[in-house]
Amino acid sequence: MDLEFNQDQEILRNSVSGMCSQFADLKSLREIEGKEPGYSTEFWNQLINLGITGTCIPEKYTGLDMDLLDTCIIYEEFGKNLVFSPHFISCFLGASLIAKLGTEKQKKTFLPSLVNGKIILTVAWLEEGSSFHKKGINISPKQKKEQIVLNGKKQMVPYFSVSQYVIVLCKEKNGFISSYLVNSNEKGISSRYQPNHVGENLHEVNFKDVSIKEEMILGNGKDIWPQWKDVVDDALVLIGAQASGGAEKALSLAVQYSKEREAFGQPIGGFQSIAHYLADALVEVEASKLLCYEAAWAKQNGKELRRLASMAKIQSCETFRAVASVTIQIYGGLGFTLEADPQLFFRRAKHLQNSLWDYSYLRNQLSEEILG
Repeated sequence: MDLEFNQDQEILRNSVSGMCSQFADLKSLREIEGKEPGYSTEFWNQLINLGITGTCIPEKYTGLDMDLLDTCIIYEEFGKNLVFSPHFISCFLGASLIAKLGTEKQKKTFLPSLVNGKIILTVAWLEEGSSFHKKGINISPKQKKEQIVLNGKKQMVPYFSVSQYVIVLCKEKNGFISSYLVNSNEKGISSRYQPNHVGENLHEVNFKDVSIKEEMILGNGKDIWPQWKDVVDDALVLIGAQASGGAEKALSLAVQYSKEREAFGQPIGGFQSIAHYLADALVEVEASKLLCYEAAWAKQNGKELRRLASMAKIQSCETFRAVASVTIQIYGGLGFTLEADPQLFFRRAKHLQNSLWDYSYLRNQLSEEILG
């Protein structure tokens, strides 16, 4: 595995870093937390202008068709700045599902519109009181005359209030997992904001006698669970990259404060107890980054990704939480206040731990693989 980034990758990192610093800093984060639309429209327009909205979309459909490692670089920078945007759910998760499962007509209709920002797409899979496992999906579509009718609720649907379409995961009578492209403004759909500890745009979405045309079936009526798991594996690596970027930034805050804050006539970083905290944190941050890079490298080289993706997400999110906690401790009482930055990183770390597939589910998946 080559651990040195090439010139194009360094240019990409610098471009995204500069854009985040200018349009998505922590001041702007405080302004959008818990409010509509839940992201900076100015920053979103910059992503569109740079073509970042087309990261995983094939060039045939006007995308950049980036590999997973290049996308990791982008998400590391997103993590350092605690970026909120629909990019992950729309331009990665949603776009990947359409690219894998869609008909040629669906790809031509939706993918270019995701690149140019005309459409924001979201994905609904979680249900109340259910798990991340296949058995946690229980909404079952019914056939009525020439249309499919959907009833039920989905939980924690990201950016639903600003989306034009939502991909809904359902369970068929034969136990297969299916997916449908549904217009977010379709008659019978209602939603409400679900408060969460980072103020992300998350909604409970209620489907009541929602009609879906057969042409909006995604996956040709087949069991899409294997493809869903493949897409999630890629997504876990990006969440890991985002978490490792956040951990790196939290560590830099702790280091800077340790140099500036004085006690007993010297900077607190001069005390061994503080210095060793920082040293241990550095080891964990670098290990997290390398695990994400290895997972991305495995994907590019056609090697088994699932185990590495789970490990990358677990390690990076655990590291982010631990480093953010250490940063708060080094700041002392100030670190807990809303005016200080460390609490922003700690809250985001806990949020990423539970995003998509949580720690418990991934541990179970890994243990099953290890034990056969």
